[in-house]
Amino acid sequence: MRILNEDRTSAVSAGTTLSGFPASNVENDRPRKTWISTTQASETFTISLNASAGYPVEAMFFHGLLADTCTWVLKNQAGSTVESGTLDCTFPAESNLSGNPNTMNVSFVNQAHLLRSFFVVFDTTVTDNGSVVLTLTTSQNMGSANIEGNAVASWVRDGASAGRLLDSGGDAINIQNHGRIFVGSHVVGLEIANPLTTNTTVSSNTFASSPYVINASNTLTIDASNTLTVTTDPTSAQITSITGDGTASSGIALSSDLATASIAQVYNPIRIGIARAGKTLDLPTPSKGFKFGYKDYSVRRGQPTGGYSYQQRPIAREVQGSSVLTTAEAQALQNFYRGYRSKPVPVLFVEGMPSAFEEEEKGNLFGYFQQPPRFNFLNKDYQSVQYSLCEVI
Repeated sequence: MRILNEDRTSAVSAGTTLSGFPASNVENDRPRKTWISTTQASETFTISLNASAGYPVEAMFFHGLLADTCTWVLKNQAGSTVESGTLDCTFPAESNLSGNPNTMNVSFVNQAHLLRSFFVVFDTTVTDNGSVVLTLTTSQNMGSANIEGNAVASWVRDGASAGRLLDSGGDAINIQNHGRIFVGSHVVGLEIANPLTTNTTVSSNTFASSPYVINASNTLTIDASNTLTVTTDPTSAQITSITGDGTASSGIALSSDLATASIAQVYNPIRIGIARAGKTLDLPTPSKGFKFGYKDYSVRRGQPTGGYSYQQRPIAREVQGSSVLTTAEAQALQNFYRGYRSKPVPVLFVEGMPSAFEEEEKGNLFGYFQQPPRFNFLNKDYQSVQYSLCEVI
């Protein structure tokens, strides 16, 4: 069992930042107050470290991370690679069937975090002012990964930098029911090739970058009731806020003023909620009988006639257990608790499990003590401790 009790982060920085979602957000204790990137492709996030022989960087932790892929590199002060790896960004539960509300895609409804948190223990520690560098990418089209309703087909501009997403029938997309569109998602307009090298017919509202070049002997035809917008303005934007379910006029606000157009893709945002890197308090593995479970904030309403209604809300993980500690280990845990008390902290609650368990994703949480740990003296050399932790979402 490990507790990342000594964060050795001296600074955090990102290649890009969506306004209102700075990189510094990862240093707070609110996982849903995230850093969000503005990139549609590949982004770099850097944690600068202040380490020493007495305060080595032994592990890193991430909570509320969302990306299609994520690789990391641990570097020393000279910039040399000490260790590297890849985080598993596969969704824990997902179906390949869209538009059916009775598949595992319901996992995305009102869920606080789509990926598990990550607690990575380094094989080699850093004892100088090195860094952890993440490379995160987004590339999957979530517009057609809807849980309910229809896929995203177009964007309609209702006002400056505001409007709605529509399906192919022209009806507004209910963002809550769709389930795969978030603040920070990239809305990418349909853009025609430039230069035009073949005879082409525009059959939906489409963008073209300016200046637009039509090669000799080629023709461009624009069907009635459709437009081709030739522009120097961005042909994509990020969602900065969603009012209600996003179906009302101007219900979705964007980072730039996107004209009415067909939509080619809706990409996931790249974001991180909590980031820590530092020294850990290493304690023995919990004793036999360790308990793991969930705290479900969903609403369940049983009806007097046997009916049932519900509202899906996020879930948090809970663990309860005990450990046998040496007197020195017990004192170290007491010192930690006297300092942190109710403050949440990254915890790796199981360690040394078989590789199939994937402990760096499944055996950790960003949690707080639900009540103070209790110590029992077994003899002059050993104490037992009982504790209960709940995840912060």
